[in-house]
Amino acid sequence: MEKLPDKIRTLRSVYGYSQEYLAFQLGISQAAYSKKETGQTQPSLIDLQQIVVVYGISIADLLQLSISELLQLSMANGNKKATT
Repeated sequence: MEKLPDKIRTLRSVYGYSQEYLAFQLGISQAAYSKKETGQTQPSLIDLQQIVVVYGISIADLLQLSISELLQLSMANGNKKATT
């Protein structure tokens, strides 16, 4: 099973978002966001709530599904920016 930092890093990369963009969405610095992607710190529940809004998925989906399943779900939910 893929780890949460890998999932959020892959989603961001596939969508073409910068770390700065996601950091802005979370109201944190780019450095703080980078630590979440590398696993140095864990995202808070509030962070997770904001991350899933960006991708149009649920927290449960983010935690339970594989990266490929997350991408399919996100695209099916209308977030068409992602490309596989």
